[in-house]
Amino acid sequence: MKTLILSMMAFLSTNVFALTAKDLRAGDVVLLSLNCMECRVIESETNSLFSHSGVIVIDQDQRVRVAQSIGNVALFSFADFTGNITPGTFVHVYRARELKNLSETKKVMLEKSMLDVFNEKYRGAPFDSKYIWNNFNSKGVELLYCSEFIAKFLDNFLTQKTVIAPITYDKHYDYWTKYFRGNVPENELGNSPASFSRDNRFEFIGTI
Repeated sequence: MKTLILSMMAFLSTNVFALTAKDLRAGDVVLLSLNCMECRVIESETNSLFSHSGVIVIDQDQRVRVAQSIGNVALFSFADFTGNITPGTFVHVYRARELKNLSETKKVMLEKSMLDVFNEKYRGAPFDSKYIWNNFNSKGVELLYCSEFIAKFLDNFLTQKTVIAPITYDKHYDYWTKYFRGNVPENELGNSPASFSRDNRFEFIGTI
């Protein structure tokens, strides 16, 4: 199965959808396979190529940055975002259909608005290792796992809001029982990196 997945990703990387980081726009969702044991389990559980996600934000110096929740929510260079990518795999880029055909003026406005909202509402938010939607710590600060952060961030800019669905852990229940110390949040509402690749609000743009 892993060999088949790698072959599919290699094919996609060499077709007409091949991109570079310069093609990325504010709001693009970037999905990838991280090189770790938990990541393999996530990909298997979600029947997908993806175990991590980020969203593109253009910073104050007009540099392409990837906003991601890993440790806490912060901006990273594209090179740092892909630093632990699974060898032989590629980043897949998805763009919200609502944001696809913006004029240059609206693109600039969106870039500024996204950076402002990121700085004001999300920068520094702690990672949610329990993968619980709407999870807050004792200080009232919301914890955000990677795909949850992206969905909530983009909902500030999209008229069609995220629809969450039950998350299942049944394929690797023994693994998750150990991970969650016996309290597996089976069928809790939420999302995963794979959710963006199956969401009709988003269009596949290409691979990097």
